[in-house]
Amino acid sequence: MPKTTKLGQLQCLPELGVGIIYSPLIEKIAFPDGLLDTLEIEPQTLCIRNKEDKLIAPRTAFESVAEMPYHKLVHSIGAPVGGGLAPAEEQLALIRYATELFQSPWVTEHLSFNATTEFNTGFFLPPCQTEKGLQQAINNVQQLQNAIGVPIAVETGVNYLRPNDREIPDGQFVAELCQRTGCGILLDIHNLFANQLNGRQGIKAFLEQIPLEHVVEIHIAGGTELNGLWMDSHSGPIDERLLAITREILPDLPNLKQITYEIFDSYIPVVGDRTIIREMENVRNLWENRKTAYTIPETKQMPREVIAVQKMNSELEPEQWERILGSLVIGKPTENLGYDDRARVDTYQYLIREFRASMIARIFKLTTRYMMLVLGKEAFVVVLRDFWSGCAPEQLSYKEALNFSDYLFEKNFKLPWLFRLLKYEVAVLRTLMDNELRIVHFDADPTPMFNALSQGKLPDQIGTVGNYEVEVLPEREKTTWVTV
Repeated sequence: MPKTTKLGQLQCLPELGVGIIYSPLIEKIAFPDGLLDTLEIEPQTLCIRNKEDKLIAPRTAFESVAEMPYHKLVHSIGAPVGGGLAPAEEQLALIRYATELFQSPWVTEHLSFNATTEFNTGFFLPPCQTEKGLQQAINNVQQLQNAIGVPIAVETGVNYLRPNDREIPDGQFVAELCQRTGCGILLDIHNLFANQLNGRQGIKAFLEQIPLEHVVEIHIAGGTELNGLWMDSHSGPIDERLLAITREILPDLPNLKQITYEIFDSYIPVVGDRTIIREMENVRNLWENRKTAYTIPETKQMPREVIAVQKMNSELEPEQWERILGSLVIGKPTENLGYDDRARVDTYQYLIREFRASMIARIFKLTTRYMMLVLGKEAFVVVLRDFWSGCAPEQLSYKEALNFSDYLFEKNFKLPWLFRLLKYEVAVLRTLMDNELRIVHFDADPTPMFNALSQGKLPDQIGTVGNYEVEVLPEREKTTWVTV
């Protein structure tokens, strides 16, 4: 299909207004009428894998989201187009299912990679920005376009690595991808903001290189500083400088259809509903004034960009890039081939460790609290590091948690309540997955331990010794799982 035809498809997409990334916690926020137009759903976060390792989707959960009184958009995180792995058929089937159910007018996916042929990285990493890396991305985007049936927009990524003298500049890489596929652009303005602050291509230069008429959506978020780098942490309030930059560029985006606010669900209880509503009001203000010219005042100007050029001793093949970078960030031994960006690799390692730890802590709340209280936080981190050293990341939280439980059972740490709590929480997890009743046996009353850990402390007295049973009950309505 010629590029002009696909650009016409982008022009004809409906305007959806102001959106937010969906999570179950978002449903509990009482947004004022007219503030929120769209929910952007990551369908993979609602799925699990069955015993045959096939991806399955809970029909009830998907249909419940579909019935909510907002527009819906599919924002995939399972078929990134920036690596050597082509989108898997089961991921394409899931995206098709969600796109049809939610009547999503377009689908977005990441211009990144999160797996190699050998292992998962547990995090989105930047593509190899060479001509060969570009061809990989082109092939992947074209496969999505042929499989999904609605326009595809690629998300501009954050890149914590320094630029090097052999890669295609960030904006030009995206521009070439659009030119050769006709795809749309999900302009993650916070990613560009972080890239500029961290010494990569500036926002102005990036926008001068890309075809602005291909931008159909904007992502905007809050961030934090870590060890001198600005992190794309999706952690709360939007930086005032970023709001000003976004407001200035909006009139130059003729086909913009939506602005979406991103916040990780783990930060929602931290920042509170009022803060999220206030940030959504800022996003609404951007949307309502998107066609009005605006000049950034001096007080909200960005610092001058400084690009630190890093030389590489050889031009890596895309497969080498993914294997080396992926191995470095998860601590897997690998050849170096002259690649040297230790400080930035350390940043990725930190982010991956935090992400993996949060996946385990969300699922095994009692177990992890108990271990931290008994061992101390530093010793618990040592345990986590030992686990990570022998187990590659998983893309799904429940699989990461089950791998950790296997590790703990194998290590057989001599902590009195560790395996009592772990067996209980594994049972809870498995019941959530298969809706089967389970009974967990305890040789002492678990109530004092449960109550104390729920308050973040150890009990003053251990429960009475005896034979106790705890029923792990399934949901009242049995979940129907759809094999995609």
